[in-house]
Amino acid sequence: MDCLKCAAACTSGCIFLEDGELVIDAGKCVGCGTCATVCPTCALESLNPTDAQLKGACLAAMREVVAPAAEASTGSASAEPQREVVIACSQAEAALGDLLVPGSCASVVCAGRVDESLLAGLAAEGVQRATVLCGLCDRCAQRHGRETAELVAETARLVLDAWGNGMEIVVADVPPVPVVRDDAAPRGAIQARDGYFAVERACAPIDEGAADEAVAAEAAVDVAPAIEGEGAAAPASLSSPEAEAADVTAGPGMRFYWNSGRSRKVAAHSMHVMKDGTLPHFLPDRRERLLDALARLGEPVHPKLETRLWGAVVIDSALCESCRMCATFCPTGAIAKFDDADGALGVAHTLADCVKCGSCQDICPTDAITLLDAVPTSWLVGGESHRYDMVPRAVNLDNNSHQILDTFRLFFNGDIFER
Repeated sequence: MDCLKCAAACTSGCIFLEDGELVIDAGKCVGCGTCATVCPTCALESLNPTDAQLKGACLAAMREVVAPAAEASTGSASAEPQREVVIACSQAEAALGDLLVPGSCASVVCAGRVDESLLAGLAAEGVQRATVLCGLCDRCAQRHGRETAELVAETARLVLDAWGNGMEIVVADVPPVPVVRDDAAPRGAIQARDGYFAVERACAPIDEGAADEAVAAEAAVDVAPAIEGEGAAAPASLSSPEAEAADVTAGPGMRFYWNSGRSRKVAAHSMHVMKDGTLPHFLPDRRERLLDALARLGEPVHPKLETRLWGAVVIDSALCESCRMCATFCPTGAIAKFDDADGALGVAHTLADCVKCGSCQDICPTDAITLLDAVPTSWLVGGESHRYDMVPRAVNLDNNSHQILDTFRLFFNGDIFER
């Protein structure tokens, strides 16, 4: 358990490490969504609002405004207007109250809820400026959310710049003038903000009844990806006996693809082995939406991109022992096995599907894998794969659903016991 990004980013103490195991106390969850933003594999998902609902709210709140710089340069307000979206955290909205123009902001619990797929999607819709409006984060218990928002903004700038898109992304605690009433901006808004944060603020845990209603409204959406060969996905009703049996959990305002219960440790028994001996894998919806948005923006203008989002896998053939455990544990299928009719075998790496989680590096028994930060942008939009041919091993890997156990038997000279 080397990642722990969710626990580090959690703003409420809902996710924490105890005796070497990850624990989720859903009763503390405020629904900020910061954990889902930093999770590379999207093992956690924000529900309140969902990604689709948040994007819709952003587009509904979009306004065309004249940038102050344009006014100053032309001496008039006749300059070309910009499409602007403001996303406000709940504490900023509470601080400003009636000073905010109704409908001028999309609402989130915390600024950490905003992720790169949302910002790229807005850019693809023609938005030219996105402002993430925070309160005074040093006076708020959800202060980690500001750090995540800044990280996401920087990553999104790098990605959009690689595609030649100049959408301005700002994380600020002072509201832009267009979202504040004319008789209050800007001094009145700043005074209201400072007065509200004269005491330490914190978001309250999400009301479970409201969370259940949000989940019920989403009943048409699959809760978890279907397991190959095992029929449909888990049921959408998270409180049903079927969901309980499927080991799917929803915390208040969040969805966890683990065990059920208000406070439960992550358990391995909910995992299944697929026919080729690998664990279930799927490309997170957020990554698909991000790639779709980039495709809409056209061709990249820079040959390489270095961000937290993607990594390029390099396998040292001199060290590799052909166990293909990297493909077994890859959560997205970015590393996949191939077994050709002519006897060639190995793994293929599809860079666009890589989420840079590092699972392949962690599981490799010979440290043969290097994960590069810089990736070719053409591979992201083109979906190219790189094949690594390997030599056959003593263990039969073809159509062997017990590959993991057999491989460990080989490593440990058979000293493996089953119950």
